[in-house]
Amino acid sequence: MTRRARLPMAATEKHSPERTCIGCMKRDRKDAMIRLAVIDDQVAPDFEGKQTGRGAYLHRTSQCLERFVKSKAKEFRSLRRAVERRERIEIAQTIKVRLDRETRVE
Repeated sequence: MTRRARLPMAATEKHSPERTCIGCMKRDRKDAMIRLAVIDDQVAPDFEGKQTGRGAYLHRTSQCLERFVKSKAKEFRSLRRAVERRERIEIAQTIKVRLDRETRVE
């Protein structure tokens, strides 16, 4: 097995992990998204991003939330689990409430 040599990052560059949004399927910085985590076989928003287990990411926009709810995907690979439409709607509502609360505070 051959190991690829890693090139050192420049001192001015900071590494920012990227994830793919399951709403729009575009890659973006991890900190620009909300993590969804599978906790006790339930999918729930993980706003702090610290829960253990399988996870997926969504942008903090209403467009991505709507695409997530309307998605025809039966199972999300990143979660390794099916997410029913009813459950998606509940998740989207929880996220919208939280985002509305955060924007009022700022």
